[in-house]
Amino acid sequence: RWRPALVNEVENPSSPYLFLQPRTGNPMTPNSLYQIVSRCCYKYKQKKTNPHLLRDMIVTHVRKNADYSASEKELEALALFMGHSIRMQRESYDRRTLGQKVEPAIQLMKIVNSF
Repeated sequence: RWRPALVNEVENPSSPYLFLQPRTGNPMTPNSLYQIVSRCCYKYKQKKTNPHLLRDMIVTHVRKNADYSASEKELEALALFMGHSIRMQRESYDRRTLGQKVEPAIQLMKIVNSF
């Protein structure tokens, strides 16, 4: 269902699948995608991973990145894109420590108390 928003429909406008085999145009199997993601992650980070763990790492990175604070709309869009509610994203995929989670509130309190 996301394919139209993510790829150029000129390639294969009749296919409802996002990931297609380059030679045949047939949809990739779940196992093929799992292997591709696992190999690529290992190649670049020398760490064993899988698609589910990669999703987890992306959400954790987005939520704890100090250089960029994702808005609620962006977090909601990411959750929807992943097929989850924002609540499930917070509960299941957020691996920040308690200190990292409350840091924005601490910073806000410092600002408020400086007035």
